[in-house]
Amino acid sequence: MPLRIAAVGFRHGHMVSFTKLAQELDYCELVGVVEESDDDLSILERTGLERTHDSFEDLLEDVDFDLVATGEYYARRGSVVIRALEAGKHVIADKPLCTSINELREIKRLCEERDLEVAMQLSMRFNPAYQTMRRMIHEGRLGAFLAATTFGQHPLGYPDTRPGWYFEKGKHGGTINDIFIHGADMLRYCTGLEFEAVVAAETWNESLPEVPFFQVGGQCMLTMTGGPRVMADVSYMPGRGWQFYVTGTEGYLAIESGDLVLRASGGEDTSVEIDADLPFGSPFEDFASHLEHGTERFIPMEEVFRSQMVVLTAQQAADTGDRDVSIPEI
Repeated sequence: MPLRIAAVGFRHGHMVSFTKLAQELDYCELVGVVEESDDDLSILERTGLERTHDSFEDLLEDVDFDLVATGEYYARRGSVVIRALEAGKHVIADKPLCTSINELREIKRLCEERDLEVAMQLSMRFNPAYQTMRRMIHEGRLGAFLAATTFGQHPLGYPDTRPGWYFEKGKHGGTINDIFIHGADMLRYCTGLEFEAVVAAETWNESLPEVPFFQVGGQCMLTMTGGPRVMADVSYMPGRGWQFYVTGTEGYLAIESGDLVLRASGGEDTSVEIDADLPFGSPFEDFASHLEHGTERFIPMEEVFRSQMVVLTAQQAADTGDRDVSIPEI
């Protein structure tokens, strides 16, 4: 029997790829489509699908399925994940998984209690450039890891290209949680170290008076195991997309616009050939194959929880103004 998938909440464009794969993979079957809001159906229309149910509860009562794929708006996403787990369903979510530490803890508790699994759209792990950077760091090409700086600026897209709910109070949940999830996850993955504390985090808005509560800017500084520092700017403002600068005792690695550059200590910048042998092309394929065929997860669930906890702690520090905040275990 194929893996039966229900798509719930079409509030982000990543649902287009989720539903496309659910229809293309020969061991998957898309059995339900839910969008509870009529505010903006443009993303649902892009999938070419039609709603099968008007509410998630109706779907749960009417259809037998295995996996929920959700792209609800951020502040509601955690409650959808929790409800799916309560109903005995596995879940894959767009990032972020949720917007509060309490939600994350409840998600983990339900997974353990009911022997269920969740996955998240941490797509950068499937990028060959980051795979190459990880391999070089683990081979000791940089010596001991000292520090990293990452830039993840994204175009704001107000009011035309971002979904309207981004700019509705209480629905977004914070820019650090929204964007830094990729940066935090990649640095954990590439260095093999954990984040220990948020030294400082700030969000602000000086450029969008039309939506004064929206966090246009987002920056944070964190420490990792053994003392390395990480600085991140993940603002909604003009930039070059994701850039990573990782420094060690023997040199540094940089990813700039998809290119990987190595500078050994005392040397010159040298382009690095990007090479990676990946078992799957996306988090969705990784998770679906695991559930249907029993393959080992390329992104284990505990990795999802740990990366999400880092950014939720940083977001909370920005919202409260707290400094030197320890990152809780999860």
